Amino acid sequence: HNLLPAADESSPRAAMPSFGALAEVDEFAAWEEAAKTPSELRLKSGERWAGWSFGAKKSVAGEVVFATGMVGYPESLTDPSFAGQILVMTFPLVGNYGVPGDETDEFGLPRHFEGKKIFPVAVVVSEYSFAASHFQAARSLATWLDEQGVPGIFGVDTRAVTKVLREQGSALGAVVVGKDAPCPEWVDPNERNLVAEVSIASPMTLEPKDATGNTPKVLAVDCGMKHNIARFFVHH
Repeated sequence: HNLLPAADESSPRAAMPSFGALAEVDEFAAWEEAAKTPSELRLKSGERWAGWSFGAKKSVAGEVVFATGMVGYPESLTDPSFAGQILVMTFPLVGNYGVPGDETDEFGLPRHFEGKKIFPVAVVVSEYSFAASHFQAARSLATWLDEQGVPGIFGVDTRAVTKVLREQGSALGAVVVGKDAPCPEWVDPNERNLVAEVSIASPMTLEPKDATGNTPKVLAVDCGMKHNIARFFVHH
């Protein structure tokens, strides 16, 4: 972040929060604190992977799936298609650029996110970065997860988990937080009406502000549509 040019007071970057405190975290002390709360990823089929807790300190169950993106965890975590699922991220380092703020765009949609909240019930990573360095970072990933009541577990061999899921398909599982904590009851989100849970409650109209003449009208049925799809329709 030291390579970024200085911003004058009128620039958007000047109005963004300072991220120095997020970047200067004592990671060793933070890791020692996290190590006090052991956690496990468990599959209903019997496999277990040990790790440590970050985010909300609670146990949850859901359907275990994986995502292979190298960047974009704020977007993945707010993707409505992951509702009710435990999201395993295969990229080995997560959290190093923090999480942006909640500002909205010209349509009133969250500028940096694909949905209104975090949709997975838990997140599983290999290595979690307690320090975050990015000019848009407003908070750490752990803080954001905790704010929304979503547990995370790090220290897991996520590629081994992915191999199991690739061979067997998505599986029911649970993130169990705390030493000797009981495993919650297995939950299959596919037995719920997920579309009703993630779709908008009432119709919305989005119009480009610089439109002239008779512009095409696009009807989009929201069954868990990401915000960027709506923005694409409007802009293009």
